[in-house]
Amino acid sequence: MDLRPHIALPSLSHAYVIEGARASGLSALRDLMESFGIAIKANPDYHEYEYETFSIDHARELRREQGMHGSDGQKKIFVVAFNAIGHESQNALLKTLEEPTDNTHFFFLVRSGAMLLPTVRSRVQLISPNADAEIPTLPLAGEFLRSSISSRMKMIEPMTKAKTDDKPRAKEEARVFVEALEPLVYQRLTSDTPHFALVLQDILTAKRELAGRSPSVKLLLEHLALTVPIATL
Repeated sequence: MDLRPHIALPSLSHAYVIEGARASGLSALRDLMESFGIAIKANPDYHEYEYETFSIDHARELRREQGMHGSDGQKKIFVVAFNAIGHESQNALLKTLEEPTDNTHFFFLVRSGAMLLPTVRSRVQLISPNADAEIPTLPLAGEFLRSSISSRMKMIEPMTKAKTDDKPRAKEEARVFVEALEPLVYQRLTSDTPHFALVLQDILTAKRELAGRSPSVKLLLEHLALTVPIATL
C-alpha cells in the first residue's frame, strides 16, 4: 500500500479514513509520515493506537489528547486502527471531528469505511488504496437485503464454503460484508420496525465473533441470511 499518491503534506486534511489491512496500512502511514519529515519515534506529537473495538472511552481520550498543546509549530498526528466501532462511540468521535484543533490530523485505519455512520464519513476524507487488489468484490449488502433467502445463501457461498487454505481470507471478507450490512440495517431502524433492532444486535454479534480467532463463518452468515428481514424498495 502506498499512500503518497493520495495524501500530500501541503493540502493535509484534518481527518482521513483509510481502508485496508492493518499491517500494510500502518506500515504505509509510517512511511508517509517519514516522507513528510515527521518523526514516528521519540516524537511527543506522534500518537499511534491499535484497538479491536474503538470505544466511547477511546473517543473521549482522543478528544482530550488532541486538545493538549503540542510542540511549537509542529503538527500533531494521531494514527488510530480499529476493527469495530459502535454508534455511540462514533457520536462521541464526531464531536472531535466537528471541532478540530489547529495542526491536528487524524488517520483512522479500518477494513471498510462502510462501518461508519454517514455523519462521520462526511467529516473525513475516505481513501481506498489498492482496494481491488486486497479484497475481491463482495455481494452488495443492499442486494443481500433485497434478496430472497435462497439467493442470499448463494451470495455467501464463497465465504461459507471456502477451502482450508482460503478460510482466513473468507473470514476477512465475511467481516467486511457484515460491516457493510450494518449501516443499511441501521438506516431502516425506526419506531415502526422494532424487528430491525433485534437484527442489528445479531449483526453486532456477528462482527464481534468474526473479529475473534476461530469464528464459524458459515453459522454466522447463514443465521443473518435467515433472520434479516427482506427489504422492500
